[in-house]
Amino acid sequence: MPVSLTCPSCGNVINQMTRSPQMLVCPACNSTHLLNSGRLEDVGKSAILTDFPSIFELHHTFRHKDWKFTPVGRVRYDYGDGWWDEWFVRSDNGKESWVSVDEGEIAIEALVQKGVKVPSFDELKVGGSLIINRIKMKVIEKNSCTMVGAEGELPFKIAPNETYNYVDLLGPKRLSFTIEYQNDAIDCYKGVWIDPFDITRA
Repeated sequence: MPVSLTCPSCGNVINQMTRSPQMLVCPACNSTHLLNSGRLEDVGKSAILTDFPSIFELHHTFRHKDWKFTPVGRVRYDYGDGWWDEWFVRSDNGKESWVSVDEGEIAIEALVQKGVKVPSFDELKVGGSLIINRIKMKVIEKNSCTMVGAEGELPFKIAPNETYNYVDLLGPKRLSFTIEYQNDAIDCYKGVWIDPFDITRA
């Protein structure tokens, strides 16, 4: 059952959909809140995400082959020459993952739970290669990005205008791997690029 929380800014009731969100954006007043000990703490306004055509919508269920999922949060990042959306999604079995949408290209990724040793951001070069779990991956992008807006609920704390470095890698059979460098933390996400036409509304 969803947990009901009250927005401290406008009094709107927000239904918590995932197990342990750390950040929620009120759909009524667009205030960004951190969730601490079951209470919401207002940290300011999130940028309103301009409506661009997208096949995804919050709280609607979609299907990719045999996988059914529901987007419960979205965060948008600007990387200088454009932007992309990261949709935080929940599967029917409760598993949480990410669906990345960049100029119509879609990747499904999940946080790597076990420690993966990766080089520092400065060591990696576009066009270079990296062996991850005995699989040869090619560095296809190295850049920094800025969070420009969010909605719904997210499993981490990040503020508007916060920046971090990232590296995207591509492997055989459209295997994807993303490394995010945030201060002293390094997060790795493993996934695969898929055909957008394989996505349907459930």
